[in-house]
Amino acid sequence: MIEARGLKKIYRTNVKKPGLKGAIENLFHSEWREKAAVDDISFHVEEGKALACIGENGAGKSTLIKMMIGILTPTAGEIKVFGQNPRKAGTEYLRNIGVVFGQKSNLWTDIPVIESYQAVKTLYKLDKNSFQSNYEMVVELLDLEPILSSPARKLSLGQRMRADIGMVFLHNPKLLYLDEPTIGLDINVKHTIRAFLRRMNQEKGISIFLTSHDLDDIDEICDDAIVLSKGKVVYDGTLDNLKHRFVRDKMVQVTGRRKKNPEELLPRARISVEGRITKIVYHTEDYSSEQVLSAVLQSFETSDITIQEPDIDEVVSRIFLDA
Repeated sequence: MIEARGLKKIYRTNVKKPGLKGAIENLFHSEWREKAAVDDISFHVEEGKALACIGENGAGKSTLIKMMIGILTPTAGEIKVFGQNPRKAGTEYLRNIGVVFGQKSNLWTDIPVIESYQAVKTLYKLDKNSFQSNYEMVVELLDLEPILSSPARKLSLGQRMRADIGMVFLHNPKLLYLDEPTIGLDINVKHTIRAFLRRMNQEKGISIFLTSHDLDDIDEICDDAIVLSKGKVVYDGTLDNLKHRFVRDKMVQVTGRRKKNPEELLPRARISVEGRITKIVYHTEDYSSEQVLSAVLQSFETSDITIQEPDIDEVVSRIFLDA
């Protein structure tokens, strides 16, 4: 569905010297600096797959999405979506994709959400029955009924994002681009959006290209991943293999009264105590999750247990340490 070969995007910026003298010099002797936002990237996404694009800020993720949408033209290389160049594919290509940027809304600001949805029906010239079916689906699964009559500017961030996610599914897209869709949202809204996106991927076969710094987003939505750094692909494969290779430590946080010392059962783990909370950091090659859980149950009268993994930035950092 998506095929990128040797993709590059280079930006040229004018380096201006300070002051009046610098401004005059710049008129006659301009100095330019080049920076590669995307540098010789190749990858592919198969139909019906959900691919995560992982990387630090400035790694080239948003630039890559904009080239796939057709907003930006590559400096070099080739990208094809549905077998066509996105810049030349025209309106038929746009009918087959949906785009959600976490910091930007597709909703009309001053009209009720339901009117924005009706505008989609008109703009895409959607069949009445098809539109109604999709409309009822997103309203139910994303719990949109209470906010349909509210203007977008009066919605909370979580309400707006649920409405934005619902909106892009009204025209039956085959491919969805998501750029940080859950940034700043509370855990309940994140769970609702993740579950909905995963369902659309698995049940309707909608392909997803996702960028996110939230490991839970990536875990719950995607099966495969590419990792970018400084515009280059440094990993391309399954998410399970990525975590197996680079996420070596996990942390268990236990709330409850200690019955015995967990150090006796987990001598190679790093254990710290903060009030009633005990944090146990262990190497996945030293202990399995079952061994750690067994030790916790033997050592504590637990009221709460959580297992945490490193965030994406830490995973990416480990990739470079091992390179």
